[in-house]
Amino acid sequence: MDEVRDQPPPAVTRPPVIVAGAARLSPLQEAWSDYVDHTTSCADCRHIGRGRCEESDRLYREYQGLDSPARGFVDP
Repeated sequence: MDEVRDQPPPAVTRPPVIVAGAARLSPLQEAWSDYVDHTTSCADCRHIGRGRCEESDRLYREYQGLDSPARGFVDP
């Protein structure tokens, strides 16, 4: 009678490596990233007393425009 032999361990599987240049964000993620990049680097956005930044407002509206259809809302 043959004795039970140890089974070899399963092959190690690793998740695929994602190269930075190969991955893309969704349009919604790109719009949010553009907004955050601007507001964290713009002197007007970072200073609380300087009022509103038109570029920041434009980027946020662009993000909201992409976000609303995804949630099922329609801007009035």
